Amino acid sequence: MNEEEFEELRQRLQVETTQKQTLQLQYNELKRTIEEVEKTHEGSDLFQLSGQILIKKDKNEILKDLKEKSEIIDFRLKASSKSIDELTNKLQTIQDKDKKTQ
Repeated sequence: MNEEEFEELRQRLQVETTQKQTLQLQYNELKRTIEEVEKTHEGSDLFQLSGQILIKKDKNEILKDLKEKSEIIDFRLKASSKSIDELTNKLQTIQDKDKKTQ
């Protein structure tokens, strides 16, 4: 593998790591939001942002929507972690081969 391919792998790893960090922030925010919604009393007025408007919704509808989004992000986080591990292993293998040839 040449230097260009190594650099491309390294850049892909950097992009994937940045995307994972963004997903993790979104996931954490969703978890905090779910906790806050769960704390609200039944019958409380709750609103959910839809586009540029707020829509009054039932607590259970909001929780269902938030939990679905949370599951999707969790799945994407796991996929991202797997991709990062694979890229890291490839880069480590390349570095090890380069050390042996030197």
